[in-house]
Amino acid sequence: MKKPILVLNEDLQELRKLREVLTKEGFNIITSTDKETAIELCRHINFLYVLGPAHLLGFNSTDNDDPKSGK
Repeated sequence: MKKPILVLNEDLQELRKLREVLTKEGFNIITSTDKETAIELCRHINFLYVLGPAHLLGFNSTDNDDPKSGK
């Protein structure tokens, strides 16, 4: 069995769609709607990847960090 992928998203519709698409492609998907639950899952499961919006994964973007800004 393939290692699972954790998909984190606060939007339930988006989360369901991502699960549907990735499952059809043969991936083992586990989902979470909040960061705290995702962290707890990561303590117990060895995920291949964790996918989610940058702000939920702990990445904070500023204008100075935007590669498109040319700064």
